[in-house]
This record gives sequence, C-alpha cells and structure tokens, in this order.
Amino acid sequence: MPRTKQQVEAIRQQRVMQILDAALDVFAHKGFHSATIADIAQKAGIAKGLLYHYYSSKEELLSHIVINGMNNLIEKFDENHDGVLTDAEMELFINDMFRKIVENRNYWKLYFSVMLQPNVFSKELMQKLEGIYEPMVSILIQYFRRKGYQNPEMEFMILHALSDGIVINYISNENFPLDAIKEEIIKRYIK
Repeated sequence: MPRTKQQVEAIRQQRVMQILDAALDVFAHKGFHSATIADIAQKAGIAKGLLYHYYSSKEELLSHIVINGMNNLIEKFDENHDGVLTDAEMELFINDMFRKIVENRNYWKLYFSVMLQPNVFSKELMQKLEGIYEPMVSILIQYFRRKGYQNPEMEFMILHALSDGIVINYISNENFPLDAIKEEIIKRYIK
C-alpha cells in the first residue's frame, strides 16, 4: 500500500532531524573543518548519497543548525509578539534561555567554536542571524529604556556579553553555578 503525502512528509521530517542531530554532534565534537559528510552520514546511520539528497554540503547543514538553534533560543522571547517586553516575559525568556543552555550544550559548543572562525560563517548566514537578532535587540533596548536605565543600548550590550560569557563558562566547566547566575540575572533585570 503506498504511503500518503502526510506519511512521506513525516518520514522526511524525521530524516532531516536525524541528519541535523548527527551533524550537530559531529561538528561539536570533531570541529567543523575536521568533520566530513561521511562522518555525519555514518553518525546518522544513513548512506552518504541520501544525506546529499537533503543537504548539498556541510556548510548548508551548519547554516540550518545555527538558524534553527537561534530560532529555538528566542521562541519564548516576547511570547505574545506585541513588540513590548514585560517583566513576566523577560523572566520567562531568561528561564527558558538557561534551560536551553543546559539542554543544547552541543549546539553552544558548535556555535561559539564557529563564531570565532569568521571564514566559517558565510555572509548570507550572518545576514540571516542579524535578521533574527535585530527585532529582539530593539525590543530589549526599549525594555531597558522603560526600566529607567540611563544607557539602554549599553545595557543591552552588557546583557549580551554576560549571556555569551555565561554560556562559554558553562560549556567549559560543568561545575559552573548556572542556577545561581540565572537568579542574579533575574534580580538585575526584573526585580
């Protein structure tokens, strides 16, 4: 009996996730430059030719992983999508962000390793990331302005640098006090 369009699409989506999970694991542990399509196909348990059916290169895989990860990170940001961040939404975002740091350790290893290699991120990928970030930056600056910060733009930069530093410390030190740091961030920006 032939498969329905829904069954075919479900199988396709499952295969894509299988490939992306394998690529993330291989990139995070082997490094982007050292990883090969053959390594990723082997980790995914599929033929190399089948992987090429879904992705034309490891650069395309990287781009898909990075964009999906960023979209995943900000899914709880301004949850009602009205362009105004409330204290409750800021707290929800911070809690969700810290949860995702723990759940997606390999993603963050990959992200920071390739961010520090400018020749890895294409101009197109950087533009896509900026397109994701720009609305968020604007909303955060407005949040800090409403909270009475003298320099809301600088406060955004401080939060961004803190976030990067927290993730880097966590992925390099499993004993990093992530929960205590999260509470301090919440106190600083909400209470």
